[in-house]
Amino acid sequence: MSDYEVTLFFYNPNIWPQEEWSKRLAVVEKLAGIYNLPLIIDDSGVEDWLIMASPLSQEPEQGRRCQLCYEWRLRQTATRADQEGYAYFATSLTVSPYKDREAINQAGQLVAKAVKANYVLTNFQENNGYRHSIELSRQYGLYRQKYCGCKFSLSY
Repeated sequence: MSDYEVTLFFYNPNIWPQEEWSKRLAVVEKLAGIYNLPLIIDDSGVEDWLIMASPLSQEPEQGRRCQLCYEWRLRQTATRADQEGYAYFATSLTVSPYKDREAINQAGQLVAKAVKANYVLTNFQENNGYRHSIELSRQYGLYRQKYCGCKFSLSY
């Protein structure tokens, strides 16, 4: 991503409870400060996300609920990228070995069809990206979550 001018966008209506959302936001704020990156925070959409996800509450991890969640969050990211005049958008979700990188990238490509901004395909697992993220977390004393974030994932 060194070829890009990066702005961080924190949009996570799926994260539950509020204390968890706040912990994760604090990490992003700290990273924005460390790397001197602009940060946009969007705390909207919690109720709408729950309406979308609740009928899929019994879906297993990596099931339809997760796919719709990727699309939901990336759609808001793409829309915001357009509103702010960015030519590209991406997600850090592909760093996790616990997430379906192909499904995430497919969701990004799908939502990009409705906006001017282009989705940047990512595979942050390459070159030991996940291990590097752990090392950076230790170096900077960052909180690392133990679940995806949605209350439905706590059942699994």
